[in-house]
Amino acid sequence: MVLKELTLPRRLLLSEILKKYLKRSHQRYPDLEKDLAKRWAGYWGEAALAHYVKELPQERYIILHDLQLKLHDIHFQIDTLLISQTHILIIEAKNIIGVLYFDHVFKQLIRKNSDGTEESFEDPRIQCRRLQSLLTRWLIQHKLHFLPIDYLIFFKSTHKTILKTTGTGTDITRICKGRDVFNKIEDSESRYKQVKTSTEKLSEIAHFLLSKHSPIEIDLLKEYNLQETDLLLRVQCPSCDHISMDYQNGKWICPKCSTHSRDGHMEAINAYFLLIKPTISNHECQTILHIPTPNITRKLLISLHLPTTGHTKKRIYHQWEGNKSYSFIEEKLLKQIQIKSR
Repeated sequence: MVLKELTLPRRLLLSEILKKYLKRSHQRYPDLEKDLAKRWAGYWGEAALAHYVKELPQERYIILHDLQLKLHDIHFQIDTLLISQTHILIIEAKNIIGVLYFDHVFKQLIRKNSDGTEESFEDPRIQCRRLQSLLTRWLIQHKLHFLPIDYLIFFKSTHKTILKTTGTGTDITRICKGRDVFNKIEDSESRYKQVKTSTEKLSEIAHFLLSKHSPIEIDLLKEYNLQETDLLLRVQCPSCDHISMDYQNGKWICPKCSTHSRDGHMEAINAYFLLIKPTISNHECQTILHIPTPNITRKLLISLHLPTTGHTKKRIYHQWEGNKSYSFIEEKLLKQIQIKSR
């Protein structure tokens, strides 16, 4: 049973928003594009893994994707967690293109590129052992440590990814590619045959883990050393990406291609909440969106049904409660992906 579905990671969503509104001429824009490409690659690796594990017997495993936990002041994230009556299995997804060598001497993953250059990554087995240790300590802290923890490293299957080792002595028993993940899961099952808990207790553990899911707070402006003035937080044309649209007679009109929009302000205000701060005043909204009058601004803000504090001129509008801000961006991105894939 999939208890927690895979969704687009918050860091990826925030990066997409930042890319949309960061000035193209800014010196950090190329860095953002490069980082975003890596984040999409990571997500597609997790998505491929999620597709495979859906084929597992629903009655045997409880599955949680992108589980984020906190141990004291340490945040850690697990791509996919399988929980059964015999053991817990951590699966980390990788989506790295190229010829990859596992160096067992220096504990690193080396990519050899077609131009002869090499890149070094942290050995994913070390990453998994760290997660194994952190999850063990987390379960002990919550008096739930009675299931052994195993791990796998999953590589998205592609003809552009070739896995090799630098010689004998490299343990590859917990590394797999594509559909070989099912064989590796069976190997893990063969190592842990003894039933350790009841199905009721198993469900209790899984729901407790989900209740403790704690996404880390992300401040992308700080990470990229950016200021609010580096952004163009205005209404962007959905057809030609022109910034900005003009507000006329109750709708947004693109001066470049004449596209009309009734709710173009929603995306820009949501970006303000996620990138700048979770509240906005009428004056702040009027300033960033270049709305003609404060009365029009007030009507637009009221139409979004945002939580508010204060009255009249001192009213402050707050970000939507829960995950609505992220869900709004995720829905738009997924629609764009579907359109491109047709």
